[in-house]
Amino acid sequence: MSHTGVIPAGVARATTAILVALFLLAQVSSSSTEAQRRSRPQRPAAKMAPKATRDYSVFKHEDHRKEGKGKDLACSSCHIITSPEQPDRINAATRPASNSSFPYHDSCFRCHREQVYRGDKPPICSVCHTRISPRATARDLHSRFPSPKRGDVMVREFPGYYPHGLHESVFALNRRRDERAFLVKASFRRAPAGQASSEICATCHIADERGALPLPSGVEIDAGFKQIAVDTFKTIPGYREPNGHAACFNCHWQAQKPTRNDCNGCHLAASDYKARALNIIQPPALSANAIRWFKDWPTDVPKRFSLKFRHDTHTPSEDGKSEVNNHDLGCTTCHINIAQMTTLNIPKADVQITSCGPCHSATAAIPVAAGARVTIFDEMTQKEDATKKYTCVACHASVIGREQPPCTHYAVLGQPCLQSSRVAHGW
Repeated sequence: MSHTGVIPAGVARATTAILVALFLLAQVSSSSTEAQRRSRPQRPAAKMAPKATRDYSVFKHEDHRKEGKGKDLACSSCHIITSPEQPDRINAATRPASNSSFPYHDSCFRCHREQVYRGDKPPICSVCHTRISPRATARDLHSRFPSPKRGDVMVREFPGYYPHGLHESVFALNRRRDERAFLVKASFRRAPAGQASSEICATCHIADERGALPLPSGVEIDAGFKQIAVDTFKTIPGYREPNGHAACFNCHWQAQKPTRNDCNGCHLAASDYKARALNIIQPPALSANAIRWFKDWPTDVPKRFSLKFRHDTHTPSEDGKSEVNNHDLGCTTCHINIAQMTTLNIPKADVQITSCGPCHSATAAIPVAAGARVTIFDEMTQKEDATKKYTCVACHASVIGREQPPCTHYAVLGQPCLQSSRVAHGW
């Protein structure tokens, strides 16, 4: 007779045996799976690339093309020009009466509250301020915006879009209109022939009136050439003078686009040139020697190999009774590529010797020291005789004149280029 709730001994032993078997099967299966996992080649764990962090102590206009929500950010959101008489006095857009070109705090706070309130000395404040302190004053600002440690921001970030060809056409059209009015009022007198092109360029470029300049560092002082003569250069609008935009705003203040509030109509970034398929035709790259010559060149003296050429030269005539000036035939007579250039950042004036050849290769001699006169042919002939170690002096300072002439000089004379000249001179 069986008792309720008591498991027979045979059933208990069978149940125990089944549980032991299942445990052993699980162990074997786990060991097999682990062995298979170990036998398979292991893939290296994917490394998470460190998230790039932005350096807020460095200001870049390129980072400020759009607001946080993706809307285009206009230059006039931070900067404003208040007067056509003082166009280079750029004030804060939110405080037009301010005396600084810096944006005011509220322009920054719209997007950068998180960065402004980060720590007791937020790096973003160093963009404008020389010291970061609650007691900072207007005197604690960098000399220009942004910090000078970033260099010339306009040259670096905005090459400056200026289509010379388009402006030449507009200036010429306006001049013809003026001439028609001039003919009616002045008994049909015309301006002298050959001056039209020069006068068009003179709308913006005038004779540099600083007087004689000392030779730049890197140019040796020659016996007969101790300084750069008066009238050697033409001025670049706004390069050394205040209110340089005044020449532009004769047309572009509010009527002709781009207007005063559309800074990026002219100051394009390099990416804009690419996006708009705008070509920048630049002069040839400088050679290694030229880089050395121009290493310590003053920023306000154009990089030029022929320092003896003067735009407004007044050369005595052969009889000595008068003066002639044949360098006013028109700027584009020599600056043959200028109409194709679309940038203001031109490292050097690209005038090849082919522009000089028609006059100076064999006929119009150039005056040199002690009353002597030479042509390009004369100097090249002297240069061919290696024993003379001749230094060209008509156009160049001796540091350049002693070099082997580039192939362009031989081409002017219709001669084959010497093997030693088949290198990239860059001039």
